[in-house]
Amino acid sequence: MENTYLNFLTSFFSKLNVGYHVTDMNSPLSSDIDLGLRSAITYDAPECLNSFNEIEHDFATSQIIYLTCDRYECHYILMPMLDEAGHIMIIGPYLTENSGINRTNDICKRNGIPEGLASFLHQYYATLPCLSDSSVVENLLLTIGENYFEGGNFKIEYIKESSIPVTTYTTSADSGTGTDDIMARLEYRYSLEEKVLEAISRGDFSSAMHYSSDQALRNIDNRSSSTLRSKKNNLLAFNTVCRKGAQRGNVHPIHLDEMSRRMAIKIENMTAPDQDKEMHREILKRYCTMVQQNSTTGYSPTMQRVINHIYQHLFEQELTLQSTALGLSLNKSYLATIFKRETGKTFTAYVNSKRLEHAIFLLNTTDLPIQEIAGSCGIPDVTYFTRIFKADKGMTPSQYRNMLKG
Repeated sequence: MENTYLNFLTSFFSKLNVGYHVTDMNSPLSSDIDLGLRSAITYDAPECLNSFNEIEHDFATSQIIYLTCDRYECHYILMPMLDEAGHIMIIGPYLTENSGINRTNDICKRNGIPEGLASFLHQYYATLPCLSDSSVVENLLLTIGENYFEGGNFKIEYIKESSIPVTTYTTSADSGTGTDDIMARLEYRYSLEEKVLEAISRGDFSSAMHYSSDQALRNIDNRSSSTLRSKKNNLLAFNTVCRKGAQRGNVHPIHLDEMSRRMAIKIENMTAPDQDKEMHREILKRYCTMVQQNSTTGYSPTMQRVINHIYQHLFEQELTLQSTALGLSLNKSYLATIFKRETGKTFTAYVNSKRLEHAIFLLNTTDLPIQEIAGSCGIPDVTYFTRIFKADKGMTPSQYRNMLKG
């Protein structure tokens, strides 16, 4: 493809996992165009673009861009390539609303699709990218059209397949006719999830953000017709993925449970769908940071036992080097030696740093009195708590809270 604007268009959509095909008005449409959907669920012969009454017969040489939606709610962009061979570019399929059980059932009912195919249809929709902000697509096409067509004179027309042609459906999807690409997309989606898990287990925020931003993974299955509820469901599922990644990174369950609970509450407190991207980033950042700070990967088996013991008793005033040595049947001097060697800190300094992390969280998220925060961190002596807080943060807990309030 030699045209710069068409190259830009295909590159843009490929980054959103939307493919494209080149055809002409008279050739039967390839089964690859809809990723094998029709060949998997119908016995219908392939159609050609000339069979669609809404499309101009001279479309290949016209100055029109079509935005189409077929009977299965799949969206496509039709673009004339304006070459001597009369080729046409078809970009798609993609969705403009997240898929869900209720939506799939409604599509099946409207099209007379047998119940035995509903599960396959739902699986198919789960593999498609969802471009929910149609204005972005329209503005992109407007910009391309202004430069691509001679004189910038063109129009965008919208086609929705309203009448349902006579269709003979199979009773179940034949895995040998058209489902290979669908399965490949599902495999790709789960391979992305595996990469996200691995990145989180290393505390690698940059890589985890890169893989988790892929549309193939962001379009997580949901069951709600409410956009806000769908976004929340997607984020709750992502929260679970992140928790599993941190668990793989050898973070103690006490941290996993607390972080998962905090993030679930924040997700449920969302009030608008457009908050999902920032929430996605925050969830990922917090889990990666937690792995960086609390993973026991790289420690000796004995040291892993010690750190897990600390996490289990972190907020108890009686947590000391002596109590830990007794609890784990270790020699106190030996414990002090390996602790300093493997963490670079004394036992007391390490425990205090973990307690201060919890104090920071409480100062950021609650209005609890400083005395109560100190006690909940396992340091009932507020004077001592204030002293170690200031030594670590350069200000007292009260000064820190005032700074947060601006």
